[in-house]
Amino acid sequence: MKKTTLLLCIALLFASAGIAQSVTLTFTGRDGGNHHLELEYVAVTNVTKGWQEYLFWPDTVLTIQAETGIQDVETMSGLSLRMSPHSPNPFNGSTDVILTVEEEGIANLEIADMNGRVVWANDYIPQPGVHQFRVALAHAGIYVMTARHNGKISSIKMVCNKGENVNTVEYVGAAATDIRETMTSKYHTRGLVTRPFDIGDQMQYVGYAIINYEEEESQCVERPLTDSQIFVLPFSSTQLGLPTVITANVTNITDNSVVCGGQVTDDGGDTMAVRGVCVGLLPSPTVLGRHTVDGHGMGAFSSQLTRLSSNFTYYVRAYVKNDQGIAYGEDRTFTIPVNPDGDVWSCPDAPLLTDIDGNVYNTVQIGQQCWMRENLRTTRYADGTLIPQGEGFSTTVGYRYRPMNDSSLVSNYGLLYNWVAVIRGMSGSTATPIGVQGICPDGWHVPNSAECMQLFQVVESQGQNLCDGLIDQIAKSLAATVGWDWSGFSDTCVVGNANMSGNNSTGFSAIPAGFYTGDNTVPNYGGLGYVSFYWTSTGSYTSNFGGSNYIHYWRIHANDAAINYSAFYDEYGDAQSVRCVKD
Repeated sequence: MKKTTLLLCIALLFASAGIAQSVTLTFTGRDGGNHHLELEYVAVTNVTKGWQEYLFWPDTVLTIQAETGIQDVETMSGLSLRMSPHSPNPFNGSTDVILTVEEEGIANLEIADMNGRVVWANDYIPQPGVHQFRVALAHAGIYVMTARHNGKISSIKMVCNKGENVNTVEYVGAAATDIRETMTSKYHTRGLVTRPFDIGDQMQYVGYAIINYEEEESQCVERPLTDSQIFVLPFSSTQLGLPTVITANVTNITDNSVVCGGQVTDDGGDTMAVRGVCVGLLPSPTVLGRHTVDGHGMGAFSSQLTRLSSNFTYYVRAYVKNDQGIAYGEDRTFTIPVNPDGDVWSCPDAPLLTDIDGNVYNTVQIGQQCWMRENLRTTRYADGTLIPQGEGFSTTVGYRYRPMNDSSLVSNYGLLYNWVAVIRGMSGSTATPIGVQGICPDGWHVPNSAECMQLFQVVESQGQNLCDGLIDQIAKSLAATVGWDWSGFSDTCVVGNANMSGNNSTGFSAIPAGFYTGDNTVPNYGGLGYVSFYWTSTGSYTSNFGGSNYIHYWRIHANDAAINYSAFYDEYGDAQSVRCVKD
């Protein structure tokens, strides 16, 4: 919440019986919650004498001299540069600004956000007169546009409700407005004006401020003019601020669920602020991943997170969101311990699997098949032979790779392997149930194309796995409930839809570890959070299975509702994830 108070001081100097006197009027704004407001401008009206003046931010002092004799015609002295407030205000994307100059010279125009970061700047050489510019801003927010010309400065504040993806200022041309009219309009705060007044004149004061990106008018304050006064201009609306929230401890851990929550300590003035928790496989999860909605406003709340798998490290934190933005609590981490007896998804005769490195994996029974429930992360073959850490590409040497080349990701996302490492020199297979052990532990093998098709057919045959009852939309049922980046699509059947708690009805728990690909000189890691690629043992680097170097794989993508099964030309030796199936 902005605490800045703009004090607008109007010094009224007048002569009486030859003695100079002054009256200082000080203004500040308060919103409906009694918080300080920065005033955009104040309308000052002398009801008795019938005149009005405006004081605009950032100007703070207006001196008014009492008229004596015939009023002089105002000259341009001291008014050689002026930026006039734009129209419309606030605006969506673009607005027009008027720049008035009296002299020749270079004019520097600059736009900065409220953090002082310059988002656009350029120089112009305008002729004396009135010039029109069209301003477009990329993002919503409050900005200050400043003109500097021959040692003088003039600024205006702009409020953009909706951006246009780019910051530009286009010169429209000379405006059909008389320069004297612009300089003496209500859009100019002059440091010295000449107006008639007397102590006791009835005065009116109305303030204008931007509250929650909308310009609002204060209540009118009407008082007789006295020697010195301080005014608080009241506004009915409350300026929203960023909320704050604390993350609660994780409790009630079961085989596939936990309870978490938080406490909203400040709703920023918005009693309808949305609250909940975010959960993921990486630190600082956000509402762009799996999250809950657990009520509104202040106070404590709890969330139950279900369809989780053991043996993963999860990150969870509370959030609260209002019109000013989103605030998050601190991270909490938890791991659901592996149950040696398995859980509702485990294979009855093999609830756990241990590889040569001692890594323990959960299993999942789907139809007649028993699958690994986690991505393989072994660094050795079952006989103890090391699989080298890859630094380049190869279709002849087997390599392993870390997702995004980050060792901290391996425990949750597993390792990536090129196909040479996966089949370990064996011929590609379509036979069922013989298969290729390859990289898998003893008693397990790399699934071939027929076994993958069997998996998909079993999943498709069970109605609870179909999204909207469509037989081809089973990706959500195989994808984990966490780790997927929000797709942004409203289609509730895509894996990365905001309703990720509906994923993983099969327990397969596919994790988007991404890939390693590119050419033989430029490595390229990518896809973490967006895609799972799984090797099959079907393919060849000779001439079988659709041509040389054509390898079969299947894929789950955050933006898709269907499984994609395909073969591709593996020219350089791409690396993907592996799930083994029991012999």
